[in-house]
Amino acid sequence: MPPTRIGVIGLGYIATRAHLPGLQPLVDSGEAVFHAFCDINPETGEKAADEFKAASFYTDHHEMIDREEIDALFLLVPPSFHTDEELLAAEKGIPILIEKPQTLDISQASRYEKAIRESGIISTVGFMSRYYPAAQVMRERLAELTPRHANLQFFFSGTPIRHWTNRMELCGGTYVENSIHMIDLLRYMLGDDYESVSAFYYNRPYDPDPMSINLPHVYNANYRMSSGVVANATMSRVLTNTTASRHETIIVCDDVLLEYSHEKIIENGEVIWEAEERASPFDLQAKAFIEAVRANDPSKVRNSYSTALNSLAAVLGANASAEKNGEVIRLEEFMMSET
Repeated sequence: MPPTRIGVIGLGYIATRAHLPGLQPLVDSGEAVFHAFCDINPETGEKAADEFKAASFYTDHHEMIDREEIDALFLLVPPSFHTDEELLAAEKGIPILIEKPQTLDISQASRYEKAIRESGIISTVGFMSRYYPAAQVMRERLAELTPRHANLQFFFSGTPIRHWTNRMELCGGTYVENSIHMIDLLRYMLGDDYESVSAFYYNRPYDPDPMSINLPHVYNANYRMSSGVVANATMSRVLTNTTASRHETIIVCDDVLLEYSHEKIIENGEVIWEAEERASPFDLQAKAFIEAVRANDPSKVRNSYSTALNSLAAVLGANASAEKNGEVIRLEEFMMSET
């Protein structure tokens, strides 16, 4: 079987430090080839094309998609930069992996979902935490239990490392840009969907400087899931000048308290599973997607654009609730709204 010809749109930080290195073992083995790269910044893009030995480079994704025979497309641009890339992939029948968050506009995401679903192409969203071995162990254990309550805590230190992740209008806030990983992972582990959300944020004082950080200090969201499970997710970015931080995921079931991390799982105070080595979720995600494309088997990936939409709605719905002073947002209605 010939190698899968990979096209990439967006060659910034997450592409060059995570996705492309994750694909490199498949290129080295002959299962895939870096066929065509695209970035609107020619300096950034050409550097990445040279580093990863891409066969061609473009600054216009329309031109790349029109000219090149692409078997699998990686769309790795910031969420506020999406235009028609998903629609072109659907039209051309090109399987697509889309970096999260998919967009900051839920109505736009719904249009993309419809086009992708109707085209029948293999699709997946880059919630790579689903590929940690610990996530599968936790999912299997929870299937044996009766979950009632989940608590997610993310107290970040330092400041965002890229300009666009400093700006609410570009990234949707750290809760959308970053914490969406664990919001999605909770869904995966529980085998559940978010039904509604109510959120309150502690907003940062206004600063007219367009280069300043304008993200909320604190995000706090309460969820009801379709099964009836109640979840709380709280995160903050106020530990700016210290290395102190905390990330915790706790799920409470009947007579069982589970503590999750990618390295180990603790049940009622005792370690029940521990990773033998640190897995690279980007490697595992890339391998699953390329295998799905080569086998024409969507079951090999752990989400599709359609199934990932609930995770996006959960965080964008939290933003919408916070803007309305904690109003409860019904996510099915929210996904059908025009924003």
